[in-house]
Amino acid sequence: MKNLIKSCLIFAICLGFGCSDGSQQKVTNAIDNTSDSISNKLSELNDTLKNVRDEIKSKIPKVEINVSKSVSIGLQWISFESEKGTAEITKKADNWFAIKGEQTNSQNEYLKINGRMKRLDANRVSFEGTIITYIKDNNGGVPCEKTGTQVFLKKGDRAYYRLQNMENCAGGRLLDYVDIYNLDEVL
Repeated sequence: MKNLIKSCLIFAICLGFGCSDGSQQKVTNAIDNTSDSISNKLSELNDTLKNVRDEIKSKIPKVEINVSKSVSIGLQWISFESEKGTAEITKKADNWFAIKGEQTNSQNEYLKINGRMKRLDANRVSFEGTIITYIKDNNGGVPCEKTGTQVFLKKGDRAYYRLQNMENCAGGRLLDYVDIYNLDEVL
């Protein structure tokens, strides 16, 4: 392409001025020197711009903006006599949200949740992490820990999503209703 442009320039100049072979050679040399010089200057400029861009890029701090929202959480054994607890939900990558929170009462009984969640559909949320419930009279007074993947489900017009793995670690018919409120405002 470069040679084609040179040839067209030489031809145009020679037509316009009626160049002899000697004059044509001088024009060719002048064009070669000018195009090589311009090409070198452009290469140097591109290198300089790349270095400046890389330097500026390296000085820009990496910033992660975490927007957190609070939601209420509750375990029915505690919620009957105390306020609901709170959990912070923070947006993460790939439609996942981190969640961490707790609910406690005056007897040091508690619900703790720590993990991540993701909406599966309009009424279901997947949770990966750990949920611990502790009620003195349940499970022989030992905390009940559920770790791994769980599902929370919202039914009808309710304002909460309920953990579907409701059975307490003690087994039998003892159920723990772990609820997360107002998720639709966050997820």
